[in-house]
Amino acid sequence: MIPRAEDLILKEKVKLYNNLATINDCQGRLSAELEIYPTPRVIWEFEVLGEPKGKFPYGAGWGIDSLDSFTGYSFLIEKPICTGSSSSIGPLEALRGITKQAVFGELQHSANSFIFYLPNTQFHRKRARQSCIIKSLKDSSNNKEVALGEEGRYVASSIDDVWDVRLEIGKAALEWLNPRNENIGTFITTIGQLRQSGFDASNPQTFSNSKVITLHDALKRIKYLCWLFSYANGGYIGPLYIEGYQAPQDESDTRHLSCAIAIESRTTPLERIGHSWLTESSDLNKFLSCFSTFERMMQIPEWEETFSFTLAQYFQAIQPDQVGWAIRASAIGVALERLTYMILVEEETDTQKKDEYKLLFNNQKNGGERRSYQQRWNRSEYQKKDGKQLSQTGIRLVCLLERIGITRYQDADDIQALLNVRNDAVHPISSEMTLERRSQIIEKAIQWIDEVLLWRIGYDGKYLDRSQTWEDSIVPRYDLELRNSDW
Repeated sequence: MIPRAEDLILKEKVKLYNNLATINDCQGRLSAELEIYPTPRVIWEFEVLGEPKGKFPYGAGWGIDSLDSFTGYSFLIEKPICTGSSSSIGPLEALRGITKQAVFGELQHSANSFIFYLPNTQFHRKRARQSCIIKSLKDSSNNKEVALGEEGRYVASSIDDVWDVRLEIGKAALEWLNPRNENIGTFITTIGQLRQSGFDASNPQTFSNSKVITLHDALKRIKYLCWLFSYANGGYIGPLYIEGYQAPQDESDTRHLSCAIAIESRTTPLERIGHSWLTESSDLNKFLSCFSTFERMMQIPEWEETFSFTLAQYFQAIQPDQVGWAIRASAIGVALERLTYMILVEEETDTQKKDEYKLLFNNQKNGGERRSYQQRWNRSEYQKKDGKQLSQTGIRLVCLLERIGITRYQDADDIQALLNVRNDAVHPISSEMTLERRSQIIEKAIQWIDEVLLWRIGYDGKYLDRSQTWEDSIVPRYDLELRNSDW
């Protein structure tokens, strides 16, 4: 019961399996569905009519302990969670529950290309140098072309020497995403393809050069891709369904499905997606071409943890209509702190500079460390306008902006203002600051987060200028030549 594209796009749920399966050598009928609206999840129901043969999982720990796997015909649910029992009629034993994923075939099955389905891809609504999908309109009476119509959009790029990625969205999905329709919840809106550069399923000469990877490895790459695009989206997106195809063996053959997986990926409801850095003048193709850098970055455990944490704080900060200024200010502050430590300490290759930066994060210094701190950091360039020294937090932010090349602007003058806003958010005594000024500082600090992340992955296109009250774009203020060459 393999879903098709038309079963998934803009649909509330799709049937995955409805056939015999076993658990603990007990055979029964297993049904499984991917629920998409309002929140993605994979649900299942297992029933046995008559006396169970084998060990039926009576007394399953509902919502706590996972059961043994359900195994069906080329279908597997690992670690299912029981959430209750169905109403019994006569000699019927039945359980229902949820699971993180359901697999057709095996995760170790290989394929040459993968198709994946993404929900709530709001980033597609920004043209951002995307290409149009054009459909030819023909006169039914004579089959002659009478017009061309736009059927959707796509963005595509190579992500390494072997693989390409293409993400496309249709006209109906774009309309569902339109804010004027006031839709809520989650629907699948985008079809993605992970395929090999230069491979042509219609050209037998390319078959011998075709490479394969496992569904497990493809899933990991697609998840990283979704993390990158979640940042552009202003909310979490993740693959809800992936299918892998093997290339034909010869020109008389056709490609065939070798494996597939339905997943309960984290997804931000449409109504909670915030205003990210992406604008109409941005370049999604350039952004997608940064994936290889981003993927290498995510393979560093400290960066994967830092990016995940920063993304969660960023999504809170870019929702001005749904959270208060205090929550936004607190989220911005901790996100910048994590990024500062990652950039200045974890990724610093100069031992002397690394030790000096570490002093900025040490709040319990011994005598020697205090003297070193005074010699290195007690300087005029780290003073406020009143002549007093910036706090360690303030100096850290100055150093972060210096590292990415933004100190040629006047942003350093706003650092103390951000510290005041953050202190106002967590302390009962507030500084004298107008609401307009507070909002300006919060937006400036969100832009610092954007500039640090876009600089780190090497994006050289336009992004949102948060100093304006309307949507406007700016070219990078950061200096890409200050990045490490091995990134």
